[in-house]
Amino acid sequence: MAPSFLILLLLQSLHACTYSQRVNQTDSLLKWKTSLHYKSQTSLSSWVGDNPCSWVGITCDKAGSITNLNLSSYGLKGTLHSLNFLAFPTLMELRLPDNSLYGTIPSSTGNLSQLRVLYLDFNDFSGNIPSEIGLLTSLSLLSLCGNQLNGPIPKEIGILESLSELDLSNNNLSGPIPTSIGNLKNLSILHLSENKLSSSIPQEVGMLRSLIKLSFSSNNLLGPIPQEVGMLRSLSELSLSSNNLSGPIPTSIGNLKNLSILYLFENKLSGSIPQEVGMLRSLTDLGLSRNNLSGPIPTSIGNLKNLSILHLWKNNLSGSIPQEVGMLGSLSELGLSRNNLSGPIPTSIGNLINLSILQLFHNNLSGPIPTSIGNLTRLSKLNLLENNLSGLIPIEINNLTLLENLQLGGNKLSGHIPEKLCLRGLLQNFSITNNHVTGPIPRSMRNCTSLVRLRLDGNQLTGNISEQFGVYPNLNFIDLSHNNLYGELSPKWGQCHNLTSFQISHNNIAGRIPVELAQATRLQRLDLSSNHFSGEIPQELGRLTSLSYLILNDNQLFGKIPSNIRNLSSLEQLNLAENDISGQIPTTIGECLKISKKIVHQNVLHGVWLKR
Repeated sequence: MAPSFLILLLLQSLHACTYSQRVNQTDSLLKWKTSLHYKSQTSLSSWVGDNPCSWVGITCDKAGSITNLNLSSYGLKGTLHSLNFLAFPTLMELRLPDNSLYGTIPSSTGNLSQLRVLYLDFNDFSGNIPSEIGLLTSLSLLSLCGNQLNGPIPKEIGILESLSELDLSNNNLSGPIPTSIGNLKNLSILHLSENKLSSSIPQEVGMLRSLIKLSFSSNNLLGPIPQEVGMLRSLSELSLSSNNLSGPIPTSIGNLKNLSILYLFENKLSGSIPQEVGMLRSLTDLGLSRNNLSGPIPTSIGNLKNLSILHLWKNNLSGSIPQEVGMLGSLSELGLSRNNLSGPIPTSIGNLINLSILQLFHNNLSGPIPTSIGNLTRLSKLNLLENNLSGLIPIEINNLTLLENLQLGGNKLSGHIPEKLCLRGLLQNFSITNNHVTGPIPRSMRNCTSLVRLRLDGNQLTGNISEQFGVYPNLNFIDLSHNNLYGELSPKWGQCHNLTSFQISHNNIAGRIPVELAQATRLQRLDLSSNHFSGEIPQELGRLTSLSYLILNDNQLFGKIPSNIRNLSSLEQLNLAENDISGQIPTTIGECLKISKKIVHQNVLHGVWLKR
């Protein structure tokens, strides 16, 4: 037989094989299309005829065989069970992310022997990851994140030695991380976060020398962080946060010279922060908060010149804040709150000119607030609550014109509130509660319409309350109690329509209770006690149907208790004691079903409370 005739027969055979394969692929795709929900089928309106290479989402090779199926974000709804994967021996990429596909991942996906990319992320797939996934030995990218997959990670995943990216995050996977994962020597990205994985982190993780990003956060992992993590010298991101990891931070972590993000927060880690952390000179984010770490903050932390975020809050750290913190010139957030830190706030903190958030609350810090804090002109949040700070509130705080949140309460501060505190009208939350602050409330506060929450209670502030405040459309909470304020209450308070708590007890405020207060219809707590208010209780207060606490005791109020107090259906506590109120106690008070505390003594009243 002539060679040319044999070649012709071979070509005809190949053509027939390719044609047969194309028919199979066409039939399989059309069958899958018809299995999808109707609206999904309209997204695939181009899927007609016998040439799938011209269909949307399909790519073919020169022979006409399908190599890529990409239907990302097409709004598809249905399952994969009608898709015959045996019909696609040349498929290299299957991308179906961001759809509404559901059901199990078919075990027949294991027939896609040439597959290099499998993206099924952000769908509604459920059930187990099929063990047949281990047959996809050409796979380099695998993402199944954002589904409802459960059960264990199959150990067969360790067969996929060509894998460079593996993302199984945001599912309901449980059980241990398989030790076979150590076989994936080419892996650069490993995301297993937001699952229900348990047991310890396998030491085999240290074999993944190509790893750049590793995230096991938000699982139920136990035990120590293995020393072998320090062998991942290419690592730039390490997140083990929100687990139940215990024991010390391994000193081998200092080997990770390329690390830019280290998140170990919300675990049960103990011991001291190792000095070796200071060797991570590429670090930009360091999160160790919500652990049981103890001992001092290592001075070596001053080496981290690229650090932008440093969160060490809610641990048992002790000692002073090291002056070396002032060397972190790139820092934008510093959180050291809820520890046992003592000593002064270092003056070097004024070097952190890029700082926007400084949280030092709930420690044992003492001494004055350093005047150098006025250098932090980008600061939007400053929280020094509940320390032992003393001395004057530095006038340099006036320089912090971008402040939105200033918390100085629970200290021993004295002097005046800085005059220009709200000059640019950005301040939303301000507290100096329980200090020794004197003098008037600054004029800039009158026009500070950005205020949402204001606590000046427990000081020795003076001045006329009717002149020191304006209208605050966003104000939710105000407490001016236990000061030396005088004057009369302005009717403009009724224009603060978002106000839920208004407390001005233990001052020297006089005059009538303005009826306009009833316009603040969201009020839940109204405390005007221990002042010099006179006149009758306004009937209009009966409109405050959200009111839970009405505290008017120790004033000079007279007249009758308004009968429409029955409208206060949410009222839990009513205190009218030590006034000159007289007459019959309204029986309608018994209609306030939630009321648990009613105090009316030292008035001239008669009648009985109705039983509930």
